[in-house]
Amino acid sequence: MTAVLKSLSLGGEMAQESQSETTQGRRWGIFISYRRSDSAPSTGRLVADLRRYFGKERVYLDIDSNTSARNYIAELNGALATSRAVIAVLGPQWLETRDPNGRRRLDAPEDLVRVELETTLRNGIALIPVLVQGATMPPPHLLPPSLKTLAYLQAVRLATEDWAYDFGRLLETLEDHAVLPAPQPDTAPPGELTVLTTKRYERTLHATRRRAFDALTGAIELLRYPVTETSPEAAQVIFHANRGRAVTAKVIDADPGWSKVVLELPTVKTGAVVAASAVVAPVTGGAAFVSVPVLWWWQRRFAGGFFDNVEGVLEGRGVGEDSSLLPGVHAWRNRKREL
Repeated sequence: MTAVLKSLSLGGEMAQESQSETTQGRRWGIFISYRRSDSAPSTGRLVADLRRYFGKERVYLDIDSNTSARNYIAELNGALATSRAVIAVLGPQWLETRDPNGRRRLDAPEDLVRVELETTLRNGIALIPVLVQGATMPPPHLLPPSLKTLAYLQAVRLATEDWAYDFGRLLETLEDHAVLPAPQPDTAPPGELTVLTTKRYERTLHATRRRAFDALTGAIELLRYPVTETSPEAAQVIFHANRGRAVTAKVIDADPGWSKVVLELPTVKTGAVVAASAVVAPVTGGAAFVSVPVLWWWQRRFAGGFFDNVEGVLEGRGVGEDSSLLPGVHAWRNRKREL
C-alpha cells in the first residue's frame, strides 16, 4: 500500500509520465470519486447523464475508463492529473463504510477514495461534493485532518424526485469551473446545430409544495397559457407562453414550510451568440425574429412577472400583467376582450 500512496501523491514528472502512458493525451475534464458499496446506482445514473452532455471520453469512471493491462494506480494518477473537476459522490454510508476487520475505510491512509480526494485538494483541482440517496455533508470532526476542507465545500444535492433540476444545478457548477458541454451533446438530434440550452429561474415562496403547485397551476390558467403536460405527482407543468417555446415550471421542496418555484426556459448558449445572432421568440403574442440580448431581456422579464403572478394567486390577489407580452400589450389585449 505504500506504493499506492507514493504513486497517487506524486506530481510533476510522474503525473506527466502517467498521463502520456495511460490516458494517451486525453483531458478527462471530470473525475468521479465514489464508493461502489455506497452509491453505485446513483453514480451510474450520474455518469450516464454527464456523458450525454460532455462525451464519454471526458468523464472518468474507474470501472470502465481504465485501459486493460495497464497499472491501475497509474491510470488513476493520470486521470486526476488531466481533470479540471472532481465530483465526490457521497451516499448515506460514505463516511462509515468499513473494511472486513470493522475499521472505517476512511481512516486508512491507503484508502483509495481518501487518497483521490487528498490529491485533489493538494493539487488545487476543483472538488464538488454531490449528495445522493438522502446523504448529508460529513462534519469536519469526523473526517481525517487532510480532508477537513471537504466539510466546508458547497455541495450539490441530487434527489431522485428532483433529479433533472438538481442535475441542471450541477451543470451550472461545472460551468463555473470551466467544464463546458460538448458542442453537440448526445441529447441533440443527429445533424442539429446545438445552440440552445436551458436557463433556470427560481423564487422561494412561503408555502408547502402542494399550495405552491396549486398557485402555479392557477396562475397558468388565469393567464390562459396553453398547457402541454401536467404532472401533479412531480409538481410540474409544461406550457406555452403566447405560442412561444415550451416552458417547464415545477415546484420543489426548500426549507420546512417553504417551496421553490422553478422556471426552465430554452435560451441561446453564451458561446453561441455569434452563430445565433437572431432567433425566434414570442414578444408580442406571436413570433418574431429578435436579437439574442432582447431574448434574454424578455426571458428575465417574463420569469419575474410570472413569479409575481404565482405569488398573487397564493396570496389571493389573482394575477396582474401578463409578462410574456411587451409592456402595454397586456392592457391593450384586456381592453379588446372587454369590447
